Amino acid sequence: MALVSVIIPTTRRPELLKRAIASVLRQTLTDLEVIIVVDGPNPESITCLTEILDYRLRVIENEIPLGAAEARNVGAAVARGTWLAFLDDDDEWAPNKIERQLAAAGSPNESVIISCLAEIRTLNKKHIWPRRIYDNLSPLADYLFDRKSILKGETGLQTSCLMMPRVLFDTLRFTYAHDDWDLLLRAVRLRNARIVTVTEPLVIFHQSETRDSLSTSFPWRSSLEWIEANQSYVSRRAYSGFCLTVVAPQAAKAGNYSVFFMLLYLAFRNGLPRPIHIIIYLYFWFRLRPFIGGVFRRVASLVLTALQYHAKHQNDLIRTKTRS
Repeated sequence: MALVSVIIPTTRRPELLKRAIASVLRQTLTDLEVIIVVDGPNPESITCLTEILDYRLRVIENEIPLGAAEARNVGAAVARGTWLAFLDDDDEWAPNKIERQLAAAGSPNESVIISCLAEIRTLNKKHIWPRRIYDNLSPLADYLFDRKSILKGETGLQTSCLMMPRVLFDTLRFTYAHDDWDLLLRAVRLRNARIVTVTEPLVIFHQSETRDSLSTSFPWRSSLEWIEANQSYVSRRAYSGFCLTVVAPQAAKAGNYSVFFMLLYLAFRNGLPRPIHIIIYLYFWFRLRPFIGGVFRRVASLVLTALQYHAKHQNDLIRTKTRS
């Protein structure tokens, strides 16, 4: 029986999968098992996995694709570990990730979820996210969705960072829409779970790589249905923030310009938008298509640039005060 079961869902990305697995097998804590769930027929991934000779590796093949959330549930159902940790096949871990999280975890009988910081790697830069850690005092939905900064990465809790007791996961499991957020919100609301964040970047996200993903962004309609179903559990600020900064970019990217006013209407009717929500909302639409007019697009871009400069200036002031 392993102490930690690591579950990696995958589809059609053998080279990335090998990198993810290697990062798990290099962990300083060796009492673990790695469960690979190949989501649907994929001979290339199976061939890749036969080349990895490590007794801790277990492979499950889904006959038909189930999606990332259910693939993780399939892996968790056969896991033998006291703790469960999850890793997307395009991410990787620092060698001491599990060791550092277990040190902060406490008892596996507690309702606790362990997260960590992440290093975001793009073509030209590296960032450490999130900049603000969840404090377990404010509502979790407000932390996740009530966006207060123009810059990305202010907040965040992502699947590849999460570890939790098996007994807690068995009462929750992943659902289809926004599986990580949904599980976290239910854990806090139904199980009074605490979220403990190790303040070290223990996960690496490779945002510079362009590829298909098993955890791709959801269709905007599914996202809207999800927040409508959870409306009674989130504040008005969180509701409007989700509509304007989560659903909106999905709809804009899909070219569904007819929902521009509908999302604004819902945000004001059911939510309480901040000015920053509106500016981010306009930017998403104008950036992808100048359907309302080039003048307004340029104005939004100028306002966005000014806010980005202001946010950077404020962060610089905070860092200067901290050093002094």
